[in-house]
Amino acid sequence: MDEPRIFKKYIYISKEVKPTIEDYCTKNNITLVTRFINEYNLGKFMQTELRNLNSVDYLILDLSAFTQLTDDDEIISKIVLIRRLYKLRIIIIAEGYKHGNMLLGKIFNLGIYNIITATDDIKFKEELEKVLSDEGMSFGNSIKYKLDNNLIGINQTTKVIKENFIKVKQTVSIGIAGVERHIGATTLAINLTKYLSELTNIKACYIENNNHESIINLATNKDAIRSEAMNKISYKGIDLFIKPKNMSDILSNNYNFYIYDYGAFNEMTDEERMSFLTRDLKVLVSGSKQWELPNLIDTFEIIGMDINTYLVFNFTKESERENFRNSLGGYWKERTTFSEYVPEPFEVKNKYFFENIVKPYLINTDIKEKKKKFNFFKKRGKK
Repeated sequence: MDEPRIFKKYIYISKEVKPTIEDYCTKNNITLVTRFINEYNLGKFMQTELRNLNSVDYLILDLSAFTQLTDDDEIISKIVLIRRLYKLRIIIIAEGYKHGNMLLGKIFNLGIYNIITATDDIKFKEELEKVLSDEGMSFGNSIKYKLDNNLIGINQTTKVIKENFIKVKQTVSIGIAGVERHIGATTLAINLTKYLSELTNIKACYIENNNHESIINLATNKDAIRSEAMNKISYKGIDLFIKPKNMSDILSNNYNFYIYDYGAFNEMTDEERMSFLTRDLKVLVSGSKQWELPNLIDTFEIIGMDINTYLVFNFTKESERENFRNSLGGYWKERTTFSEYVPEPFEVKNKYFFENIVKPYLINTDIKEKKKKFNFFKKRGKK
Protein backbone atom coordinates (compact mmCIF):
# COMPACT_ATOMS: atom_id res chain seq x y z
CA MET A 1 0.00 0.00 0.00
CA ASP A 2 1.24 3.49 -0.83
CA GLU A 3 2.35 5.53 2.17
CA PRO A 4 0.13 8.57 2.80
CA ARG A 5 1.70 11.84 1.75
CA ILE A 6 2.70 14.18 4.58
CA PHE A 7 2.00 17.25 2.46
CA LYS A 8 -1.40 17.06 0.79
CA LYS A 9 -2.69 19.07 -2.15
CA TYR A 10 -5.96 20.76 -2.96
CA ILE A 11 -7.75 22.69 -5.68
CA TYR A 12 -10.66 24.94 -5.01
CA ILE A 13 -13.21 26.51 -7.32
CA SER A 14 -15.29 29.42 -6.09
CA LYS A 15 -17.04 32.56 -7.16
CA GLU A 16 -14.68 34.53 -4.95
CA VAL A 17 -11.35 34.09 -3.14
CA LYS A 18 -11.72 32.25 0.17
CA PRO A 19 -9.01 33.51 2.60
CA THR A 20 -10.34 31.27 5.39
CA ILE A 21 -9.69 28.17 3.29
CA GLU A 22 -6.28 29.30 2.10
CA ASP A 23 -5.07 30.40 5.56
CA TYR A 24 -6.20 27.17 7.21
CA CYS A 25 -4.61 25.00 4.53
CA THR A 26 -1.32 26.90 4.67
CA LYS A 27 -1.10 26.41 8.44
CA ASN A 28 -1.84 22.69 8.08
CA ASN A 29 0.62 21.86 5.27
CA ILE A 30 -2.11 21.44 2.64
CA THR A 31 -0.69 22.89 -0.56
CA LEU A 32 -2.79 24.90 -2.98
CA VAL A 33 -2.29 23.58 -6.51
CA THR A 34 -4.48 26.22 -8.10
CA ARG A 35 -7.62 28.24 -7.49
CA PHE A 36 -10.33 29.03 -10.05
CA ILE A 37 -12.30 32.17 -9.24
CA ASN A 38 -15.30 32.83 -11.47
CA GLU A 39 -18.66 31.38 -12.47
CA TYR A 40 -18.54 28.26 -14.63
CA ASN A 41 -20.56 25.64 -16.40
CA LEU A 42 -19.20 22.57 -14.63
CA GLY A 43 -19.39 20.32 -17.69
CA LYS A 44 -17.45 22.67 -19.95
CA PHE A 45 -15.06 23.51 -17.12
CA MET A 46 -14.13 19.85 -16.72
CA GLN A 47 -13.38 19.56 -20.43
CA THR A 48 -11.13 22.62 -20.51
CA GLU A 49 -9.55 23.17 -17.09
CA LEU A 50 -10.25 20.25 -14.78
CA ARG A 51 -8.82 17.45 -16.90
CA ASN A 52 -6.29 15.87 -14.56
CA LEU A 53 -6.75 15.48 -10.82
CA ASN A 54 -4.49 12.49 -10.25
CA SER A 55 -2.19 14.18 -7.73
CA VAL A 56 -4.89 16.07 -5.81
CA ASP A 57 -6.12 14.99 -2.37
CA TYR A 58 -8.98 17.47 -1.94
CA LEU A 59 -11.23 19.07 -4.56
CA ILE A 60 -13.26 21.91 -3.03
CA LEU A 61 -16.33 22.85 -5.07
CA ASP A 62 -18.17 26.03 -4.06
CA LEU A 63 -21.66 25.62 -5.51
CA SER A 64 -21.95 29.38 -5.97
CA ALA A 65 -19.46 29.06 -8.84
CA PHE A 66 -21.73 26.69 -10.80
CA THR A 67 -25.41 27.05 -10.00
CA GLN A 68 -26.06 30.00 -12.33
CA LEU A 69 -24.60 28.25 -15.39
CA THR A 70 -25.14 24.56 -14.57
CA ASP A 71 -28.40 22.82 -13.67
CA ASP A 72 -28.54 20.54 -10.66
CA ASP A 73 -28.62 17.29 -12.62
CA GLU A 74 -25.49 18.19 -14.57
CA ILE A 75 -23.70 19.12 -11.33
CA ILE A 76 -24.59 15.70 -9.95
CA SER A 77 -23.53 13.87 -13.12
CA LYS A 78 -20.14 15.59 -13.17
CA ILE A 79 -19.52 14.88 -9.50
CA VAL A 80 -20.28 11.22 -10.27
CA LEU A 81 -17.78 11.34 -13.15
CA ILE A 82 -15.06 12.90 -10.95
CA ARG A 83 -15.55 10.16 -8.37
CA ARG A 84 -15.39 7.52 -11.10
CA LEU A 85 -12.10 8.83 -12.51
CA TYR A 86 -10.18 10.00 -9.45
CA LYS A 87 -9.44 8.92 -5.91
CA LEU A 88 -9.80 12.14 -3.93
CA ARG A 89 -12.06 13.77 -1.37
CA ILE A 90 -14.73 16.08 -2.74
CA ILE A 91 -15.67 18.93 -0.40
CA ILE A 92 -18.82 20.93 -1.09
CA ILE A 93 -19.16 24.59 -0.06
CA ALA A 94 -22.86 25.49 0.09
CA GLU A 95 -22.97 28.61 2.27
CA GLY A 96 -26.47 29.47 3.42
CA TYR A 97 -28.09 26.29 2.06
CA LYS A 98 -30.81 24.96 4.34
CA HIS A 99 -31.75 21.42 5.32
CA GLY A 100 -34.15 20.03 2.73
CA ASN A 101 -32.32 21.56 -0.24
CA MET A 102 -32.79 19.18 -3.19
CA LEU A 103 -29.26 19.55 -4.58
CA LEU A 104 -27.63 18.90 -1.20
CA GLY A 105 -29.91 15.90 -0.74
CA LYS A 106 -28.73 14.42 -4.04
CA ILE A 107 -25.09 15.10 -3.14
CA PHE A 108 -25.59 13.39 0.22
CA ASN A 109 -27.17 10.40 -1.53
CA LEU A 110 -23.96 10.00 -3.56
CA GLY A 111 -22.18 9.29 -0.29
CA ILE A 112 -20.54 12.73 -0.10
CA TYR A 113 -20.71 13.93 3.50
CA ASN A 114 -18.07 16.68 3.49
CA ILE A 115 -20.45 19.61 3.14
CA ILE A 116 -20.03 23.12 4.56
CA THR A 117 -23.14 25.30 4.85
CA ALA A 118 -22.12 27.75 7.60
CA THR A 119 -22.19 31.46 6.77
CA ASP A 120 -20.47 33.04 9.78
CA ASP A 121 -16.68 32.85 9.99
CA ILE A 122 -16.41 30.88 13.24
CA LYS A 123 -18.78 28.08 12.23
CA PHE A 124 -17.35 28.01 8.70
CA LYS A 125 -13.87 27.46 10.12
CA GLU A 126 -15.15 24.71 12.42
CA GLU A 127 -16.79 22.88 9.52
CA LEU A 128 -13.72 23.43 7.33
CA GLU A 129 -11.50 21.86 9.99
CA LYS A 130 -13.83 18.87 10.10
CA VAL A 131 -13.98 18.24 6.33
CA LEU A 132 -10.17 18.47 6.05
CA SER A 133 -9.47 16.20 9.01
CA ASP A 134 -8.17 12.68 8.38
CA GLU A 135 -11.58 11.11 8.93
CA GLY A 136 -13.64 13.92 7.37
CA MET A 137 -17.29 14.51 8.16
CA SER A 138 -19.16 11.34 9.02
CA PHE A 139 -22.55 10.09 7.89
CA GLY A 140 -23.88 11.23 11.25
CA ASN A 141 -22.52 14.77 10.78
CA SER A 142 -24.36 15.15 7.47
CA ILE A 143 -27.52 13.08 7.94
CA LYS A 144 -29.41 16.38 8.27
CA TYR A 145 -29.05 16.83 4.49
CA LYS A 146 -30.65 13.48 3.69
CA LEU A 147 -33.93 13.71 1.83
CA ASP A 148 -36.68 11.15 1.69
CA ASN A 149 -36.14 9.00 -1.40
CA ASN A 150 -39.78 9.41 -2.37
CA LEU A 151 -39.35 13.18 -2.41
CA ILE A 152 -36.30 12.88 -4.68
CA GLY A 153 -38.28 10.48 -6.86
CA ILE A 154 -41.12 12.97 -7.27
CA ASN A 155 -38.67 15.62 -8.42
CA GLN A 156 -37.04 13.24 -10.91
CA THR A 157 -40.14 11.68 -12.45
CA THR A 158 -39.69 13.58 -15.68
CA LYS A 159 -36.21 12.19 -16.30
CA VAL A 160 -34.79 8.81 -17.19
CA ILE A 161 -31.03 8.71 -16.61
CA LYS A 162 -28.83 6.87 -19.05
CA GLU A 163 -25.03 6.68 -18.89
CA ASN A 164 -22.99 7.12 -22.06
CA PHE A 165 -19.42 5.91 -22.35
CA ILE A 166 -16.49 6.46 -24.68
CA LYS A 167 -13.44 4.24 -24.92
CA VAL A 168 -10.01 5.41 -23.86
CA LYS A 169 -8.45 2.46 -25.72
CA GLN A 170 -10.06 1.17 -28.90
CA THR A 171 -9.94 -2.51 -27.91
CA VAL A 172 -9.25 -4.07 -24.54
CA SER A 173 -8.42 -7.72 -23.94
CA ILE A 174 -9.12 -9.31 -20.57
CA GLY A 175 -7.89 -12.77 -19.58
CA ILE A 176 -9.73 -14.79 -16.94
CA ALA A 177 -8.19 -17.94 -15.45
CA GLY A 178 -8.89 -20.16 -12.48
CA VAL A 179 -5.92 -21.45 -10.53
CA GLU A 180 -7.55 -24.88 -10.93
CA ARG A 181 -10.66 -26.40 -12.51
CA HIS A 182 -14.23 -25.80 -11.30
CA ILE A 183 -13.32 -22.70 -9.29
CA GLY A 184 -15.60 -20.23 -11.14
CA ALA A 185 -13.50 -18.69 -13.94
CA THR A 186 -16.11 -19.28 -16.65
CA THR A 187 -18.88 -17.85 -14.49
CA LEU A 188 -16.82 -14.72 -13.80
CA ALA A 189 -15.87 -14.32 -17.47
CA ILE A 190 -19.50 -14.53 -18.61
CA ASN A 191 -20.61 -12.21 -15.81
CA LEU A 192 -17.99 -9.60 -16.76
CA THR A 193 -19.02 -9.82 -20.43
CA LYS A 194 -22.64 -9.32 -19.44
CA TYR A 195 -21.72 -6.29 -17.28
CA LEU A 196 -19.81 -4.64 -20.14
CA SER A 197 -22.52 -5.43 -22.69
CA GLU A 198 -25.07 -3.57 -20.59
CA LEU A 199 -23.06 -0.32 -20.75
CA THR A 200 -24.25 2.13 -23.36
CA ASN A 201 -22.01 2.35 -26.46
CA ILE A 202 -19.90 -0.66 -25.42
CA LYS A 203 -19.61 -3.99 -27.27
CA ALA A 204 -18.09 -6.99 -25.52
CA CYS A 205 -17.79 -10.68 -26.29
CA TYR A 206 -16.81 -13.87 -24.48
CA ILE A 207 -14.18 -16.15 -26.03
CA GLU A 208 -13.76 -19.73 -24.83
CA ASN A 209 -9.98 -20.03 -24.86
CA ASN A 210 -9.70 -23.46 -23.23
CA ASN A 211 -10.48 -27.10 -23.94
CA HIS A 212 -13.35 -27.52 -21.51
CA GLU A 213 -16.04 -27.08 -24.20
CA SER A 214 -18.58 -25.91 -21.64
CA ILE A 215 -20.24 -23.16 -23.68
CA ILE A 216 -21.48 -25.51 -26.41
CA ASN A 217 -24.17 -26.68 -23.98
CA LEU A 218 -25.87 -23.28 -24.24
CA ALA A 219 -26.80 -24.09 -27.84
CA THR A 220 -29.51 -26.47 -26.62
CA ASN A 221 -31.37 -23.58 -24.98
CA LYS A 222 -34.42 -22.54 -26.99
CA ASP A 223 -33.49 -18.84 -26.63
CA ALA A 224 -29.93 -19.30 -27.91
CA ILE A 225 -29.00 -18.33 -31.47
CA ARG A 226 -26.24 -20.47 -32.97
CA SER A 227 -23.98 -19.32 -35.81
CA GLU A 228 -22.16 -22.37 -37.17
CA ALA A 229 -20.04 -20.30 -39.54
CA MET A 230 -18.50 -18.27 -36.72
CA ASN A 231 -18.86 -20.91 -34.02
CA LYS A 232 -20.82 -18.35 -32.05
CA ILE A 233 -23.76 -18.51 -29.66
CA SER A 234 -25.79 -15.39 -28.87
CA TYR A 235 -27.62 -15.73 -25.60
CA LYS A 236 -29.05 -13.35 -23.00
CA GLY A 237 -27.76 -10.34 -24.95
CA ILE A 238 -24.11 -11.38 -25.28
CA ASP A 239 -22.01 -13.11 -27.94
CA LEU A 240 -20.01 -16.18 -26.91
CA PHE A 241 -17.41 -17.74 -29.22
CA ILE A 242 -16.57 -21.43 -28.86
CA LYS A 243 -12.83 -22.14 -29.16
CA PRO A 244 -12.39 -19.96 -32.27
CA LYS A 245 -9.75 -20.93 -34.81
CA ASN A 246 -9.83 -17.68 -36.77
CA MET A 247 -9.65 -14.59 -34.53
CA SER A 248 -9.80 -12.23 -37.53
CA ASP A 249 -13.50 -13.02 -37.96
CA ILE A 250 -14.17 -12.02 -34.35
CA LEU A 251 -12.00 -8.91 -34.54
CA SER A 252 -13.90 -7.78 -37.64
CA ASN A 253 -17.00 -7.35 -35.45
CA ASN A 254 -15.32 -4.36 -33.74
CA TYR A 255 -15.94 -5.36 -30.14
CA ASN A 256 -14.47 -2.99 -27.56
CA PHE A 257 -13.77 -5.67 -24.95
CA TYR A 258 -12.67 -9.25 -25.60
CA ILE A 259 -13.03 -11.50 -22.56
CA TYR A 260 -10.86 -14.62 -22.86
CA ASP A 261 -11.72 -17.60 -20.67
CA TYR A 262 -8.43 -19.52 -20.27
CA GLY A 263 -9.83 -22.19 -17.99
CA ALA A 264 -7.41 -23.59 -15.40
CA PHE A 265 -3.99 -21.95 -15.15
CA ASN A 266 -2.35 -25.16 -13.93
CA GLU A 267 -3.48 -26.91 -17.14
CA MET A 268 -2.27 -24.24 -19.56
CA THR A 269 0.71 -24.75 -21.85
CA ASP A 270 3.64 -22.31 -21.76
CA GLU A 271 2.29 -20.72 -24.94
CA GLU A 272 -1.17 -20.28 -23.42
CA ARG A 273 0.31 -18.79 -20.27
CA MET A 274 2.30 -16.32 -22.36
CA SER A 275 -0.90 -15.40 -24.19
CA PHE A 276 -2.67 -14.85 -20.86
CA LEU A 277 0.13 -12.59 -19.61
CA THR A 278 -0.08 -10.35 -22.70
CA ARG A 279 -3.70 -9.33 -22.02
CA ASP A 280 -4.44 -5.76 -20.95
CA LEU A 281 -6.10 -7.02 -17.78
CA LYS A 282 -5.84 -10.38 -16.04
CA VAL A 283 -8.11 -11.85 -13.39
CA LEU A 284 -7.22 -14.97 -11.40
CA VAL A 285 -10.01 -16.87 -9.71
CA SER A 286 -9.20 -18.99 -6.67
CA GLY A 287 -10.62 -20.55 -3.56
CA SER A 288 -9.23 -19.85 -0.10
CA LYS A 289 -9.32 -23.36 1.34
CA GLN A 290 -6.05 -24.85 2.54
CA TRP A 291 -5.83 -27.38 -0.31
CA GLU A 292 -6.54 -24.69 -2.93
CA LEU A 293 -3.69 -22.37 -1.95
CA PRO A 294 -0.73 -24.37 -3.37
CA ASN A 295 -2.04 -23.81 -6.91
CA LEU A 296 -2.44 -20.10 -6.16
CA ILE A 297 1.14 -19.89 -4.88
CA ASP A 298 2.42 -21.71 -7.98
CA THR A 299 0.53 -19.20 -10.14
CA PHE A 300 2.04 -16.26 -8.22
CA GLU A 301 5.53 -17.61 -8.93
CA ILE A 302 4.86 -17.58 -12.66
CA ILE A 303 3.08 -14.25 -13.12
CA GLY A 304 5.02 -12.23 -10.51
CA MET A 305 3.72 -8.90 -9.26
CA ASP A 306 1.77 -7.76 -12.31
CA ILE A 307 -0.04 -4.47 -11.69
CA ASN A 308 -2.68 -5.44 -14.26
CA THR A 309 -3.64 -8.67 -12.49
CA TYR A 310 -6.43 -8.97 -9.93
CA LEU A 311 -7.51 -11.79 -7.62
CA VAL A 312 -11.08 -12.94 -7.07
CA PHE A 313 -11.83 -15.48 -4.34
CA ASN A 314 -14.93 -17.63 -4.41
CA PHE A 315 -16.66 -19.39 -1.55
CA THR A 316 -14.88 -17.55 1.31
CA LYS A 317 -16.85 -17.02 4.52
CA GLU A 318 -17.48 -13.35 5.20
CA SER A 319 -16.15 -13.70 8.75
CA GLU A 320 -12.81 -14.98 7.42
CA ARG A 321 -12.26 -12.53 4.58
CA GLU A 322 -10.37 -9.76 6.34
CA ASN A 323 -7.87 -12.11 8.00
CA PHE A 324 -7.35 -13.94 4.74
CA ARG A 325 -6.83 -10.68 2.82
CA ASN A 326 -4.22 -9.56 5.37
CA SER A 327 -2.39 -12.87 5.02
CA LEU A 328 -1.79 -12.18 1.31
CA GLY A 329 0.65 -9.37 2.06
CA GLY A 330 0.61 -5.74 0.99
CA TYR A 331 0.82 -6.12 -2.79
CA TRP A 332 -1.91 -8.71 -3.43
CA LYS A 333 -4.01 -7.52 -0.51
CA GLU A 334 -4.88 -4.35 -2.44
CA ARG A 335 -5.70 -6.28 -5.62
CA THR A 336 -8.06 -8.80 -4.06
CA THR A 337 -11.83 -9.01 -3.96
CA PHE A 338 -14.25 -11.64 -2.68
CA SER A 339 -16.97 -12.59 -5.11
CA GLU A 340 -20.62 -12.20 -4.41
CA TYR A 341 -22.78 -15.29 -4.75
CA VAL A 342 -23.40 -15.74 -8.50
CA PRO A 343 -26.02 -18.43 -9.06
CA GLU A 344 -26.81 -17.18 -12.59
CA PRO A 345 -23.82 -16.10 -14.77
CA PHE A 346 -26.04 -13.95 -17.00
CA GLU A 347 -27.29 -11.79 -14.12
CA VAL A 348 -24.61 -9.25 -13.25
CA LYS A 349 -23.01 -9.39 -9.80
CA ASN A 350 -19.72 -7.89 -8.52
CA LYS A 351 -20.49 -4.57 -10.24
CA TYR A 352 -18.19 -2.56 -7.99
CA PHE A 353 -15.23 -4.82 -8.81
CA PHE A 354 -15.93 -4.79 -12.55
CA GLU A 355 -16.32 -1.01 -12.58
CA ASN A 356 -13.03 -0.61 -10.72
CA ILE A 357 -10.92 -2.73 -13.07
CA VAL A 358 -12.31 -1.35 -16.35
CA LYS A 359 -12.45 2.28 -15.18
CA PRO A 360 -9.08 3.19 -16.80
CA TYR A 361 -10.50 2.18 -20.18
CA LEU A 362 -13.84 4.01 -20.01
CA ILE A 363 -14.93 7.59 -19.57
CA ASN A 364 -18.50 8.42 -18.60
CA THR A 365 -19.12 11.33 -20.97
CA ASP A 366 -22.49 12.60 -19.90
CA ILE A 367 -25.93 11.76 -18.65
CA LYS A 368 -28.69 12.20 -21.19
CA GLU A 369 -32.26 12.69 -20.15
CA LYS A 370 -35.43 11.57 -21.79
CA LYS A 371 -38.87 12.89 -20.95
CA LYS A 372 -41.21 10.44 -19.29
CA LYS A 373 -44.95 11.00 -19.11
CA PHE A 374 -46.91 10.59 -15.90
CA ASN A 375 -50.62 10.89 -15.20
CA PHE A 376 -50.86 12.86 -11.99
CA PHE A 377 -54.68 12.72 -12.10
CA LYS A 378 -54.94 8.93 -12.09
CA LYS A 379 -57.62 7.89 -9.62
CA ARG A 380 -56.55 6.01 -6.55
CA GLY A 381 -57.04 2.27 -6.90
CA LYS A 382 -56.84 2.26 -10.70
CA LYS A 383 -53.88 0.75 -12.53
